[in-house]
Amino acid sequence: MSEERPRLRPIEVFPGRDGERAVICLRDPQEFNDRVMSVSATAGVILECLDGQHTLPEIQRHVSQAIGQPVSVAVIQNFIRQLDEALLLDSPRFAAHLAEQLAAFRGAPARPAAHAGHSYPATATGIRRSFAHHLRPPRGPGRDGHTSTKPPVALVIPHIDLRVGGPAYAWAYAQLGRTPPVDTFVVLGVAHGPTNHRFVGTRKSFATPLGVLETDVEFMDALAGRLPFDLFADELAHRREHSIEFQVVYLQHALAQPCRIAPILAGSFHDLLEAGNDPLSDEAIAAFVRALRETIAASGRRVCVLASVDLAHVGSRFGDEFTVNEEVRAQLEVDDRLLLSLVEACDAREMLRLIYEEEDRRRVDAWPALYTLLNACDVTDGRLLHYAQNHEPATNSIVTYASLRLDA
Repeated sequence: MSEERPRLRPIEVFPGRDGERAVICLRDPQEFNDRVMSVSATAGVILECLDGQHTLPEIQRHVSQAIGQPVSVAVIQNFIRQLDEALLLDSPRFAAHLAEQLAAFRGAPARPAAHAGHSYPATATGIRRSFAHHLRPPRGPGRDGHTSTKPPVALVIPHIDLRVGGPAYAWAYAQLGRTPPVDTFVVLGVAHGPTNHRFVGTRKSFATPLGVLETDVEFMDALAGRLPFDLFADELAHRREHSIEFQVVYLQHALAQPCRIAPILAGSFHDLLEAGNDPLSDEAIAAFVRALRETIAASGRRVCVLASVDLAHVGSRFGDEFTVNEEVRAQLEVDDRLLLSLVEACDAREMLRLIYEEEDRRRVDAWPALYTLLNACDVTDGRLLHYAQNHEPATNSIVTYASLRLDA
């Protein structure tokens, strides 16, 4: 941000209420600031101008015209200062904070648990006790939820809050119950915040209350060496991202034998959807798919790929204005099961066609990671293990999720 042309960082902006007053809420998806900032509708007009193109006098004129009364530059400057102090602007203050956070992250012995005590218990005993309930029928798989003595090539597992979707995790990890040990799990998570690259890796091992799960640094470096971009450039995206942490803690709980992980976040493909382009026409995506396939083949390891993904995100929390009723839920299940049938068939082309045909109106955060997996892995046969919906009437919202097993 130049002093005269302030720029807002990529943040979430959504309507809210402060008592009887309508407000605009600002949230940082990267959680450099973990609180929601509420501002007035007038301040919302200022936000529209914070694109790095408008000077303060231009912002003043726009706001005064929009609200029909004069607003001083001092008022605008004060609001911009508050945004900067909240780390919501692309500014020297934020750049310094980012550099400090990245140095701390890379200097730490392991990536610390960010969600212990919130989405799952904060102690090893609590985790074991809580996760044991996930096995119980009818939602859980019981003790006989696996049918194969060989490990799957890949698993599709939710990353929904473990307090909600625990049985779906149990169904997936039951597939590893009596199979030869997997050496390395490639965990394809979802970057819920903005990233500069399509894929983001880290060499950091992951700590949870169950101990430290080591990252396969040799695998990560071999993968990075095959790519035309820096796989670790946006490494700080892993700092608080839950989609890999949840798989880590469940791997530690479910497996008796040691293993390692290759943690990778898939960024947004939304620009490709809007343009109607096949993701494989994107140089970075094509290179990553090729590099992952080659790295798995050359590693000499028994590798299983985990896609840590949810399905539809629908309702008021996600910008929809309709009521999530039983009719909406029933149609969501029909649409979800059609998509899941294409994943079961390992048909990346048809899955992509469906997402593009729907213009991703259900906000399926799974599809970039699933499309990558289906193109990078030699899978030909899938099986749906579990499907569920998490409906929140209080927020008029719903998230759907599923577990699948994929084999060659």
